[in-house]
Amino acid sequence: MELYSKHIKRILDLIFASMALFLLSPLLLVISILVRLTLGSPVVFRQTRPGKDEKLFTLYKFRSMTDPTNKKGELLSDSQRLTKFGRFLRASSLDELLELINIIKGDMSIVGPRPLSIYYLPHYTSTMRKRHQVRPGLTGLAQVSGRNDLPWDERLALDIEYVRNISFLLDLKIIFVTFVKVFGRSNVSIRGTTSIKDFGPYSVIKEQGKTHMRINNMTYSEIGSYWWLEGDNFKEGNPLRHFDWLPGVDDFAFSFSGRAAISIALQDIMMSLNIKKAYVPSYSCVSMLQPFVDYEIPLVFYDVHYDDGFTYHVPQIDNDSVALVMNYFGIETHKVKNVIMDFKQQGAIVIEDITHSMLCQQNASVGSDYYITSLRKWLGIPSGGWVGKRSGSILKKPYLDSNHLVVDKVAGMKEKFAYLTGNQESKESFLLLHSTFENDLIHLDKMLKIDDLSLGILNHTDMHEVIKRRRENVSVLVHGLNDFDDHILRIPKLEMSVDTPIYLPIFLNMENRDSLREFLVSRGIYCPIHWPEVMGAKVGIRENELSLVCDQRYSSNDMHAIIKTIHAWYDEIQH
Repeated sequence: MELYSKHIKRILDLIFASMALFLLSPLLLVISILVRLTLGSPVVFRQTRPGKDEKLFTLYKFRSMTDPTNKKGELLSDSQRLTKFGRFLRASSLDELLELINIIKGDMSIVGPRPLSIYYLPHYTSTMRKRHQVRPGLTGLAQVSGRNDLPWDERLALDIEYVRNISFLLDLKIIFVTFVKVFGRSNVSIRGTTSIKDFGPYSVIKEQGKTHMRINNMTYSEIGSYWWLEGDNFKEGNPLRHFDWLPGVDDFAFSFSGRAAISIALQDIMMSLNIKKAYVPSYSCVSMLQPFVDYEIPLVFYDVHYDDGFTYHVPQIDNDSVALVMNYFGIETHKVKNVIMDFKQQGAIVIEDITHSMLCQQNASVGSDYYITSLRKWLGIPSGGWVGKRSGSILKKPYLDSNHLVVDKVAGMKEKFAYLTGNQESKESFLLLHSTFENDLIHLDKMLKIDDLSLGILNHTDMHEVIKRRRENVSVLVHGLNDFDDHILRIPKLEMSVDTPIYLPIFLNMENRDSLREFLVSRGIYCPIHWPEVMGAKVGIRENELSLVCDQRYSSNDMHAIIKTIHAWYDEIQH
């Protein structure tokens, strides 16, 4: 069946999608007119989705929702924006007919796993990621086996089953059953009108939604995961000063998130330059790349890998390009300067993401044109990003109030504190609030300001104490893990007089990394993987890295708890 999957399937897709598009063109014209009259403009809904090998493409659908807002200017819920006509389009799958264009272009196939949100990518297991070994489909095995009524695990398992068993007869069967189900309106759940959770919140709740007993003298019943808030003591207005732990710049602005900070920098650049390409590191997270996707800037990945240290491979670049450069984990900050110099000598405008190096002694390079950071990665604040322009003024800064948007986020942060202190039993409520907030960030306006509560916390936080606590915690971890053989667990070299790690990265083979992470999770220690390389980038660091939590929330006892748990894992795998 390899001949079918690699060659014949694509030929059949092209033939039948072209025929369908021609035959259905009168219907598409009628739908376009009705959408314009009943729902407004634009008629076509476009969204970036991951395709084969996780390469991005623009998915086309007919618009199915209106854009009404409340008195605060916020969009109403999906269910309120979904009109009777929009419900009909979704229930009949007529809104998806424009995906025939994606099939003709080669983005999609008639049959395959449905293309899902790019924000699900970091939550997939290595097995789940196999769904991207083939082109996504207009319909698929999961869709004819229950559509949205199926739990996420079953839906994704069916996608993998299809990838493993792809054949002409299976495709023919799926197409036949699709027609039966669509015309019979069976197993149809309309997004925005049901309680079905997005995969992001679903994954977090599945992994972390367990009650843990305090072990090894941990301060709380868990380590890691979302930040919490203990009270309402910080409610002061905008800071007028420039914090001494941020780079010196001509102009700066506080944004709602690090992603928004990148958007503001790109917007500022595009006022004087038509950006043709963006060169971004292969070791990136989806949220960093979303602003480039939003502005439809083509992405070119340059390789970043880890051997005995981080190595960057700067390519030859085209004119009118932007380069995104970053340090990793707050270690080896000197290496970024050479990368930036290489890009600058080729004429690129450089945006330096200083999120991981923000509290290091050398937190930024003087060669960069813009600096951005996600402040909320370091502190318990609901929102917060920062963008700085080394020379000149930022022509358009955030101006929209965001206080109303963090109400649920703040509630979730307070609920987590109640849980950690024994005053709340369930985790699901605050996990869902946090995960939903993170999922919704993609839809928020880049011109939103940081909220007032977050600004107040920033004003009252002694960052020098934060630096001291983090360095102490990292030193405990390094000392407690230095007895491991490098073949089992590698720790990068740190200079604690200048480095302030955001996490302590450790490197293991993929099997041991996944085993250790699961062992830690089972004991209430949540150590993230930073980050899954996605969207066609070269796979490398993500297979071996695990980030140990070392932030100022935790004491040396908590670091010893992590160390003891890692040693317990090692003893278990040895036997």
